[in-house]
Amino acid sequence: MLDPVLQRHLKGHRGKLTGLSFNPEGTRFVTSSVDHSAIVWTNNEQVRCMRFEAHTDVVNDVCWSPDGRIIATVSKDRSVKIWVPSMLGNCDEFRGHTSNVRSVDFDPTGKKLLTASDDKTIKLWKVSRKQFLSSFTGHTNWVRCARFSPNGKMIASCGDDRSLKLFDPATGQCIHTFHDQKGGGCKVAWHPDSTLVAIALDNCRVKIFDVNIRKLIQYYRIYDGAVNSLDFHPSGNYLITGSDDGVTKIIDLLEGRQIFTLTGHRGPVTTVKFSKDGQMFATGSDDCHVMLWKANLDSQDSAQSSLYSPESTCEITNATGGQRKFSFNRDVTEAHADDDSAYSCNKENLPDTSIFVDATKTENFKISDAVEVSE
Repeated sequence: MLDPVLQRHLKGHRGKLTGLSFNPEGTRFVTSSVDHSAIVWTNNEQVRCMRFEAHTDVVNDVCWSPDGRIIATVSKDRSVKIWVPSMLGNCDEFRGHTSNVRSVDFDPTGKKLLTASDDKTIKLWKVSRKQFLSSFTGHTNWVRCARFSPNGKMIASCGDDRSLKLFDPATGQCIHTFHDQKGGGCKVAWHPDSTLVAIALDNCRVKIFDVNIRKLIQYYRIYDGAVNSLDFHPSGNYLITGSDDGVTKIIDLLEGRQIFTLTGHRGPVTTVKFSKDGQMFATGSDDCHVMLWKANLDSQDSAQSSLYSPESTCEITNATGGQRKFSFNRDVTEAHADDDSAYSCNKENLPDTSIFVDATKTENFKISDAVEVSE
């Protein structure tokens, strides 16, 4: 496995990055920012972008539709906007939330939209008719993030009430709630096979739950600041995270340890995302900069749902005939993971053996200012 390589270093936003999403082909990606705008970037060397400015306040999140035709953004101005990533910038608007809208996500078909808000609700919309369908309630404080599972059968959400909730999108009922003793959730992410959900917490931790057996199976206390964003690699074997300590970490889930620590941003890393094929990933920061990386992660081994069953041998055979085991704490309880006095026996307390990659020491660490597309 080669180290990740910085491809481009971009600046166009005038404020902190808040969200990031790739198009299905992986040729473009879109970012959102507190500067009230969203920008579509291209991956090639010619620096051209499209800036979308229609919100009147902070844009909190952005999502590219599965078919690549439209982009959704949500804002502190309480609106949800659907727009076409073209020079014309045509957009539609959804309104229904009574407070700051924090996150947005398309379902796997691209026909429905999910939004989460400070009004303590999650709302489901039909895209084609701009129609409100239903609300999911149960959170007792701001809802920071809500995401569809890849198979569309569940919704995971987190918020300031220190809970991770699972909802059935068909019935609107809460299926299960995971409670945290000390940390509020900033973001959630689903494993590609829909069996695991990960949560980034503001108390410097990441937890991964098995939704079938409804248990905590991995947790990481390897950060020196709140974890702001996270995303699974399409193979299911890796997790990328960004945190307030200014670094991006890549975790090998099969080995249960961090393998890369990436530096270069001059501020908290606020958003991270893999491309759909896993070949690239991008990071955004409080420093207003975006970095596009070549991942170089081995995706020949695809994780299987059987790995996460309590009865499983937790083994996977790779292309070379060797075996890698999925590492998880069978006896870890949620209370134990939150107990700092019980920390010494956990694998996360081992010395950091990850490879450090400093973006500032590469030839591509030169700012490419945004040149906006105009008619």
